[in-house]
Amino acid sequence: MEKLIRNRYFYFIKIIITAIILYFIFRNIDFYQLYISFTSLNPIYIILIILTAGIKIFIEYINWGHYLKINPDYNPNRSEIFSSHMIGHALRFLIPGGHAVIGKMYFVKNEKKLSFMSIGIEKFFQIWINLLFASFAAIFYFRNQFILPTIIAFVFIIFLPFIVYLLKYLDKKDSLAKYFKQYWKIIPRIFFMQIAYMFLTIFQYFILLNNFVSYHFFSAVISIPLILFSNLIPITYAGLGLREKFAIEVLSKYGISSETAITVSLTVFIFNSLLPAFIGLFFIIKSKRKKK
Repeated sequence: MEKLIRNRYFYFIKIIITAIILYFIFRNIDFYQLYISFTSLNPIYIILIILTAGIKIFIEYINWGHYLKINPDYNPNRSEIFSSHMIGHALRFLIPGGHAVIGKMYFVKNEKKLSFMSIGIEKFFQIWINLLFASFAAIFYFRNQFILPTIIAFVFIIFLPFIVYLLKYLDKKDSLAKYFKQYWKIIPRIFFMQIAYMFLTIFQYFILLNNFVSYHFFSAVISIPLILFSNLIPITYAGLGLREKFAIEVLSKYGISSETAITVSLTVFIFNSLLPAFIGLFFIIKSKRKKK
């Protein structure tokens, strides 16, 4: 009971932090200019965002299937994999910080302990790809300040997936040996899929920014991952506020206004996270009706 109350206070604090950050951001924003920015988005760019968001969901679905197959005894069901993945999008909004996504393991017919392990590995690779791109971007973005530490960080992060494998040696009974064999099988597929996923996100920001200014793709490669790095700091609700603050600070180096940075960041958030969450909500409702 005490733990539950403590968690509620913790989540409440996150919501308060989100509100405070948003307050300080928006009090310095020209709302009329923000409105103009949103209404001036090219419909063709919006269509491209929708298409790339769909491709990203497909990549997530494929990867989630690979993570579940770490259990060689799991018989994959495509509809089950897809629905549970989309449910994860909805559950992410249930609790500030996105911890409720763990609940998607109850929507697959797989051993719960192994599904939990699959979610852990999925989360690890999501964090890893963000760190990898952010550390690479930092080498160029901070080249006149912290180039040596950023290079060292980048090299270290490259080898993180191999460090995870060392956990195998903590299992004295070798009960997880067959799962680690599967781990090595999925790594190459996950690696390339995650790289493609990140470049799609960078592309989304790139085309939206070019709706307002002339913005080079390499500039996007060395700036957007630094904005996405904010997703790894779970102090706000669904990353709101913190992500926009990062966008304003990072993109200001390229002469991009706060209004444009917020417009682009929120647009990507709406199509990549919010709309998929509604699809996930549909699957949750559908699942509850089946149980009845």
